[in-house]
Amino acid sequence: MRRYLNILFLLTALLVAACSVEEKTHAQGETEYTCPMHPQIVQNKPGTCPVCGMDLVPKTVHGEGVEITEDLAFLLKPTTGTVVASITTTKPAQKATQTTVQLDGIITYDPRRVYTVPARVAGRIEKLFVKYNFQPIRKGQKLMEVYSPDLITAQRELLYLVKASPEDQQLISSARQKLQYLGATDEQINRLIRNGEESYTFTLYSPYDGYVIDLNTASPAASTGMAAATPAAGSGGGMDAMGGGGAATPTPPSGASTNPAGQAIQLREGMYVSVGQPLVQVVNAEQLWAEFNVPAGELQALSKGTPVKISFPQIPGEQLDGKVDFFQPFFDEGESFAKVRVYLPGNAKLAMAGQLVTATARVDTAPALWVPQAAVLDIGTKTVAFRKMNGVFEPVTVTTGARAGHEIQITAGLEQTDVIATNAQFLVDSESFIKVNN
Repeated sequence: MRRYLNILFLLTALLVAACSVEEKTHAQGETEYTCPMHPQIVQNKPGTCPVCGMDLVPKTVHGEGVEITEDLAFLLKPTTGTVVASITTTKPAQKATQTTVQLDGIITYDPRRVYTVPARVAGRIEKLFVKYNFQPIRKGQKLMEVYSPDLITAQRELLYLVKASPEDQQLISSARQKLQYLGATDEQINRLIRNGEESYTFTLYSPYDGYVIDLNTASPAASTGMAAATPAAGSGGGMDAMGGGGAATPTPPSGASTNPAGQAIQLREGMYVSVGQPLVQVVNAEQLWAEFNVPAGELQALSKGTPVKISFPQIPGEQLDGKVDFFQPFFDEGESFAKVRVYLPGNAKLAMAGQLVTATARVDTAPALWVPQAAVLDIGTKTVAFRKMNGVFEPVTVTTGARAGHEIQITAGLEQTDVIATNAQFLVDSESFIKVNN
């Protein structure tokens, strides 16, 4: 009896074990087999490939998955996103330092000292004393002699009042003022009263000191309609002008001022000018300024009054001291540079308008993060540094600022606790290798 009981217990144990194995196999799922050369061949049991005859290999085995720890996570990242290397590292340093900003610019005219001499009366240029561009002139120097009917009439009115009504000082003062508005000087008016006879050619004087920079002018559209009174031979009286018995008023000769509006012409003797027509431009070069281009990232380092030292590439060793005076409040279209203006000393004989110059500005920066310049890599569209995370280096986008010696300022992208590669060049073969996620 005992023997039968032992056999029964043994069969029960085998049955329980078989059920347990079946449940485990069912839980794990069946193993699929496939061909290494023809992955479309899939079977649920071992065998050979019906195409090439190779032995099938297990495709998948359901079981417990591998836990991805933090130490293994970097292995799943793309190869262009991390770099495994053993190089020198550094940390950003928080400090305030003195930096140098390099500026490139050009010397230009001070537009407040660029003057235009217009024609105050309509007339004909009888004699021209300004012959060429950049001719130096001084205040009170003769520019040209002009024949103008308006000036002749105004002279006759003044002479008539002086002779006929010397006691009426109000009318005489008004006549004098009219001549002054037409461009006559006090000396010319006093000489007119002393001589008692009008002048048919009137001299125009320069009201400014400087250099003539533009003798070209634009001919107005209505210049052909200017009236010109031809003096009669031997005529000496203002009574004819006041009484309306003046000579005829012919039109200008054919072709004298028939240029279309806006066409550039050269001043010359015999041409006609109209009221308001610009004749010459005069530049006073005693005060110049230099305009410099400043990269947008370095603009914050400068302020009004920042001292700069200006150098002249054409004249080695020569320098001028100046101060930043003005920031242009806008960017020119298509440019990423701001413009700053530096006034040059009045006795700067080295400076000439149109000359290319460079400048150096030394400024004290506020406390910020600084790293070696070699730790930052410019890849064209971005600037990156390589931050060390869990034994590997990953590129991060950074924003740079001023430079000082071999260091560069980091304004965004890094923290003081970050560890970065000291030399970013060692981590790349080419710029196309880097893939930045941020």
